Amino acid sequence: MIIFFIFSSLNRTHVKNKVEDLVREQIQATAGILKADMAHFLGEDYSAEDIFGHYSREKNIYYMALLDEKKQVLAWRSRFDGYLPLSIETSEEKESWIIDSPAGKIFNFFSSFSTGENKTYFLYLGYSLYNLEEILALTRKNFFIIFFLFCFAGIVFFIGLYFLQGRYLANKREVVEHKEEKEKYREILAFTSGVAHEIKNPLNSLSLLFETLHKKVPCGLQEETSLGKAEIQKIANIIDQFSASLKPFKLNKKTFLFKDLIMEVWNSLNQETQSNTVDLRYSQDCPVELYADIGLINQALYNLLRNALEATDAGHIFIHAIRQKKKAKITITDQGIGIPEQDRENIFAPFFSRKKKGMGIGLFLTKKIIEAHEGKIQVESSSGEGTTFSIIIPEA
Repeated sequence: MIIFFIFSSLNRTHVKNKVEDLVREQIQATAGILKADMAHFLGEDYSAEDIFGHYSREKNIYYMALLDEKKQVLAWRSRFDGYLPLSIETSEEKESWIIDSPAGKIFNFFSSFSTGENKTYFLYLGYSLYNLEEILALTRKNFFIIFFLFCFAGIVFFIGLYFLQGRYLANKREVVEHKEEKEKYREILAFTSGVAHEIKNPLNSLSLLFETLHKKVPCGLQEETSLGKAEIQKIANIIDQFSASLKPFKLNKKTFLFKDLIMEVWNSLNQETQSNTVDLRYSQDCPVELYADIGLINQALYNLLRNALEATDAGHIFIHAIRQKKKAKITITDQGIGIPEQDRENIFAPFFSRKKKGMGIGLFLTKKIIEAHEGKIQVESSSGEGTTFSIIIPEA
């Protein structure tokens, strides 16, 4: 910006000097013609007044005077009423100079000439620099216009650069977080697989032991041995769930209507819970089709609706689906107790749960399913005011 300002100032100075040189050349040429004509007319005994009457009508000549060899004024004309700004001392020092006047800058030119009778005279001209002032004013105006446009373009550029940098840093953070999350999942998977392997072998032994005991114990103890075997099987199932939730998904995609799937999930869940105090309110701007793994999306929706039902004693669960370009946005809103602020950052973390019987993998698995479909899931909640889960997923 400073370089542009300096460059423009130097350019305006250069333009001013060039225009002044052109004016100087023009007035010297004009003065040369005037002196030749005056020398001729004076030789023909024309009076200076008659000569001036012809040339004083020149638009850019503000004043002119004819002086004899002693530099006494013989005749003069001036557009300044009754005033001729002539300084004999200045004219002796230099041939041309510039003065300021109410009419703007005036270029003064003072030079001698001779007639055929070898008489010496002096011609004094005052030439208006109005055109120069117009050019300089236009130059200044253009400079400020260009300067402000340059500033505006610079501001827009830096704002754009700032937002691009912000987006780049956000994407970079997202990539780093995703990498860290994948690394964390990999570690959890390795840890879980190892633990599952070490635990399931003794569990299998215990299961066989309970099966043997069931055959040998008296009839009164067979119920207890069956219960023990069932509990061992339950532990094995939990371990299998943990292991399965951490493995990468293999998607089997096909096209289906989202409304049909959500109604299927709701009917299944309603039969399971037999809740009569909460109903579903579904709305859509237009039919929404998804191209996804119907089984996995079913599981993700089941987890979200089950959480909504468990959080809501009575009222409605609202589901709204809209199309946004090539994506579908689905919001699931309940009228439940909400999620405490301190828990919102952790609800998608594996093994995090505030439920007494919860294992903390439902929402973790839901997030993993949505992200496997190149989608996103977000949550908004306030304690006592319900919760809204928003899913953005590519449409068919």
